[in-house]
Amino acid sequence: MAYSSEFVRARESTRGAAAAGRARRLKSLLTAVAMLAPALAFLAVFVYVPSVMAFALAFWHYHLLGVNTTWAGWSNFTDAVSFNIFQQSLWNTAYYAVMMIPAILILSVSIALLINRASRYYGFIRTLILLPYATPAVGTAIGWLWIFDPTYGLANGLLHALGLPMSQWLQSPTMAMPSVVIYSLWHGVGFDVVIVMSALASLPGGVLEAAAVDGAGAWRRFWSITLPLISPTIFFITIVTTIGALQSFAQLYALSGGTGGPEYATTTTLFLIYETAFVYNHYSYASAMAIILVAIILALTLFQRWVGKRIVFYQ
Repeated sequence: MAYSSEFVRARESTRGAAAAGRARRLKSLLTAVAMLAPALAFLAVFVYVPSVMAFALAFWHYHLLGVNTTWAGWSNFTDAVSFNIFQQSLWNTAYYAVMMIPAILILSVSIALLINRASRYYGFIRTLILLPYATPAVGTAIGWLWIFDPTYGLANGLLHALGLPMSQWLQSPTMAMPSVVIYSLWHGVGFDVVIVMSALASLPGGVLEAAAVDGAGAWRRFWSITLPLISPTIFFITIVTTIGALQSFAQLYALSGGTGGPEYATTTTLFLIYETAFVYNHYSYASAMAIILVAIILALTLFQRWVGKRIVFYQ
């Protein structure tokens, strides 16, 4: 009988401990939900719900007042793919990305390596490099409109001083996009430089010193040690730059004066989506274009991840 009483008390104690554990877990869960609720509500209202609505709109002929809204099926997608300006916008977006991605990688790594040597002025130079990124694109674009002015601009003044032929810059269909790339590099490279500098700061100094003692030159140490060790950071910058380039809008809008010109030379896909939706009020058509752009970005990101697993060195 005594054994049975002890067994009952032990079982009740175990049940009590389990109940107390469940209560603590429930309390922790409710606390986490309460803390995350504002952020989740913000995402739901401003990200998830608009995304679902935009996806649904792509399959309808939608009118702002809800009058004569009819089912469209895939017609918005087929019309978008066959639209010559949409095709040109895809080409412009790809052209911008192809120029931006290698340029931002080469510049960010090169500048980070140079700054890393200037240990005395490390903090000041890092702040100076990051400053353009912290400024709004629309505000700084006003200054660059003057720099690219074909008559009074600083860019042509410099070319003239060097004895080189001057350019029409933003007013030329062939030079408009490269001009935007120059501004985008100036504005955005600081962020990537700081990321690469952080990766360089975490490198094991003993490995580089041992390689130098063994006779490895600066280029060999960079190619065989530094570059593989910072390859995850470079891979991250590549993905972020690719997504940002395919979603470029603010700098193109500001530098083209909101026209996407000349001759649609700076009309990227996101610029055309904005114009189609908020200038011409073709929301369904714009939604179809947006879904196509999202699909392209997703496909490129998955491809980059597939390549990254094979060439990126993870410690």
